[in-house]
Amino acid sequence: MTNIDQYIDDLIKREGGYVSNPADRGGPTKYGIALTTARRSGYTGNMQDLPIALAKHIYTQQYWIEPRFDRINAVSPAVAEELLDTGVNCGTGFAKPLLQRALNLLNNNGNLYPDLEQDGVYGDKTIAALTSYLKLRGKPGEVVLLRVLNTLQGQRYIDICEKNPSQKQFVYGWFANRVSI
Repeated sequence: MTNIDQYIDDLIKREGGYVSNPADRGGPTKYGIALTTARRSGYTGNMQDLPIALAKHIYTQQYWIEPRFDRINAVSPAVAEELLDTGVNCGTGFAKPLLQRALNLLNNNGNLYPDLEQDGVYGDKTIAALTSYLKLRGKPGEVVLLRVLNTLQGQRYIDICEKNPSQKQFVYGWFANRVSI
């Protein structure tokens, strides 16, 4: 089993089975896969019957390979797993530029490496900045980077709830299961 397989298995355990909460902006979900995501992936059946193999395929393609978190995994599996989880729960559009934003916050005003464009594209500059940061700061620096990523994710949940109070019913679970500092 590769580490992405383990990440996805862990993610599915956190997400659970079929859920249909009218307040959930994602609509009916199974294994954390929302109805709209399943439909975009070609699934036409009832969400209660979504095959786990399809859920794993969707996670691998849309939440790992397409956002290029696999490139981050080659440098820091812990950071890649965090980005995968954030992408699943907050959307890849939010998760993709998050690493660049965090690295910019941690670059000591550009003294450690140049600021990155926060475009969510994990090209050579982002990989080089992450590599440089981890080489300089080591394992303690990786822990700090994960804390920054989790803090930004937590702020996202707060923003969601402040804009749409109906989402407050989910905030305890989000912080209990998604944000670790």
